[in-house]
Amino acid sequence: MKISSFLRPLKDGKSRVWLDYYVNGKRHRQKTDLVLFDNPKNQQEREYNKEIKKLENVLKAELTLKIQNNKFGIKKPKHKIGDFIEYFEFLTKQRESSGENYSTWKSALKHLKEFAPNGIKFTDLDEDWLNDFKYFLSDTQQLKTSSSANYFNVVLHGVHKAFKDRMIDVDYADYVKAPKVKHAIREYLTEEEIAKLENTECKNPLLKKAFLFSCKTGMAYADIKNLKWKNIKKDLEGNYTIPFHRQKTDELQYLPIVKDAIKFLRETENPDEEIFKDLKYNSWMNTILREWVFMADIKKAITFHCARHSFATIMLHKGVSIVHLSKLLNHQDIKTTMIYAKVMNIDLRDAVNLLKSDND
Repeated sequence: MKISSFLRPLKDGKSRVWLDYYVNGKRHRQKTDLVLFDNPKNQQEREYNKEIKKLENVLKAELTLKIQNNKFGIKKPKHKIGDFIEYFEFLTKQRESSGENYSTWKSALKHLKEFAPNGIKFTDLDEDWLNDFKYFLSDTQQLKTSSSANYFNVVLHGVHKAFKDRMIDVDYADYVKAPKVKHAIREYLTEEEIAKLENTECKNPLLKKAFLFSCKTGMAYADIKNLKWKNIKKDLEGNYTIPFHRQKTDELQYLPIVKDAIKFLRETENPDEEIFKDLKYNSWMNTILREWVFMADIKKAITFHCARHSFATIMLHKGVSIVHLSKLLNHQDIKTTMIYAKVMNIDLRDAVNLLKSDND
């Protein structure tokens, strides 16, 4: 069978992609979320159109397979509908009796659950998701590079095992590398660029609010995903804070939340309900995020974790000391925070002096 596509004009010189196909003699037209520039004016817009055409081909292939499976009575194996984290937990329990790297697998499982508290379907597992998890380990969990690499490698082992067990059709472990020993800082946004994003429409409003909230607070995705109003405190002067415990020391700290960030939080009737409960972390979300950044005329490769980096670099630019920034980011080791000083070309000797003065 053949699936063709056609365009329907939108505003601002763009068109939406529609799919056109027949099933049992009946014509179907399916709307997609893909939008193209009608007349790309520069290389960036041409590259954008190329990426959209690739996604269009993926949609056609998936739809063709779905229609053919239904036509011939073929159903997807039930295990493909399952959850990778549940599968990884099963693999971890198998190692409990043998003791083979059990502690490493158990720790990796803990981080997987923190990264994706609602699980990750096999159908959503891909390179982008694995790369996001890799950066989650290095950027938000403040792990040593060796620990981050060890945890990520056993997850890749789990992915490879899932491929061998025919849970997934592609062995994504072959295409994703473990973290390098040398820590690399990713892209970050300036205040002007964040303002651009705030004034630019995003296909996923919830994603937009969560990303901008992270830019304003430095909170990691996993913490934002689980944030509830019962976690947020307001004092008599109208200031907002989020209590949290420092890792390792278990010291109680308070993360101040600027009023400009509160506007991104959804009101809930139940204070125990997740504010961003429908927020999902997958490759499609990253595609929407990159498209949003592109439409804001920002020429940077931005992922969700870049919001946290943006907060850190902006704080340093405003003169916040390294030690205070380390507490705001809940870093275990101030050396992790020092990396941002390198990005901002701040003399590390000045940073150390700031550290000494703050400890006096």
